[in-house]
Amino acid sequence: MTGGEVLETDVVVLGLGAGGEHAARRLADAGLDVVGVERDLVGGECPFWGCTPSKLLVHAAQTG
Repeated sequence: MTGGEVLETDVVVLGLGAGGEHAARRLADAGLDVVGVERDLVGGECPFWGCTPSKLLVHAAQTG
């Protein structure tokens, strides 16, 4: 898309952390056209650095 063009959509989700990603998916599943805007990592920090890897390690330690 170049400058001056117009994109029509039903919903724009600002921020694709865990909540925004979930909202965008639900809205798209409902048949709406969705555009997501994120300046950093889709999914937020948890899947990359924070809680998801930590939870997996804790779970593995508790079940292993």
